[in-house]
Amino acid sequence: MPKAFESEIQLSDKLKTKIIQNIHSNHGWISFDHFMSLALYDPEFGYYTGSLRKFGEKGDFVTASEISSFFAKTLCIQFKEIFQSVAKNIIEIGAGTGQFALEVIQSLNSDNPEIGYYSILEISHSLRKQQHDLLIKYLPFHLFNKVQWIEEIPKEYEGIIFCNELLDAFSVDLIKKISGNYYQKGVSVENDIFVWKDKPIVDLSSYDLINIENLPNNYLTEYPIYIKAWINKINQSLKKGVVLIIDYGFNHREYFHEQRSSGTLMCHFKHHAHDNPLVYPGIQDITSHVNFSYLAREASKLGLSVRGFVSQANFLINCGILNFVDRLNEEDSFLYMKSVSEIQKLLSPSEMGDLFKVMIIEKNLDIDFIGLKNNNKVNQL
Repeated sequence: MPKAFESEIQLSDKLKTKIIQNIHSNHGWISFDHFMSLALYDPEFGYYTGSLRKFGEKGDFVTASEISSFFAKTLCIQFKEIFQSVAKNIIEIGAGTGQFALEVIQSLNSDNPEIGYYSILEISHSLRKQQHDLLIKYLPFHLFNKVQWIEEIPKEYEGIIFCNELLDAFSVDLIKKISGNYYQKGVSVENDIFVWKDKPIVDLSSYDLINIENLPNNYLTEYPIYIKAWINKINQSLKKGVVLIIDYGFNHREYFHEQRSSGTLMCHFKHHAHDNPLVYPGIQDITSHVNFSYLAREASKLGLSVRGFVSQANFLINCGILNFVDRLNEEDSFLYMKSVSEIQKLLSPSEMGDLFKVMIIEKNLDIDFIGLKNNNKVNQL
């Protein structure tokens, strides 16, 4: 694993001290979702709430909008179709560096479907500043004036709600079945080091995501305890519009495949992926894959319409990303090869194309989405 800088280690040690104090105050044990919440979202030193660089080559991972401007330009094709039926407003939840917001606003403005407001819901103060600095630098005043940072989705909201790589960062519980017995994995401390410690689960009925009794023996899985509340809050605020979610994950059958016996939890540190979330708290990302079937079920319970579930590759191709290749100047060989390489990363099964999925949820609308015209697998959820 790459080495952390001394300044990063100091930040991590401060958070480690806080977590240890939290463990001691909870009788020597906390659930993993509690540990993950502190590691990612502690107000002072959490990974997403702190000031360390997270995105890009100097960060820990790269998102689609950082890879290529064609990602945002292609999404705008879908946005423009949606805007024919609903107010031209966008809320982006978790906007990263602000690059996607910048490219969407620029692209929509160049094509003239005058955007109403572009709202960013961002919990990180350092990322808010980064987004503000980027947008005010590259947008003319009349467009920057349409950007606003919000604390929550406003009531009676009409428009698009967009999130890319958001749900994978929600804290999860860890459940394990061993020899017919069920355990909740948690974290304790031994000799100033975080260690795993399991607790027997007394009441299985609280885990409504899965029929836990059908798990194979020696099987570990994640329980996304916050998704239900999240989609409920979306539903309470959204009057009319579309929720467009892009993230890596599976449907129920693939999520609980017997070969996925170690779960899907992943950590990212300086572009190195590994499976130990107990090291480097606060300076490494911790994620789990999304169970889109569960999200669809909870959305449907609320009366929301789950319209689509497609791979990122199929969605982008449906929207016309390959048309951008046809417009490239092949005589500029450097730019042409760079652009083709970027698009390949977005579409290739070995890169982001198949693992990343697009889910579209609709409320009080009835749109034939261009991004869903081929290979929509919503019936497999």
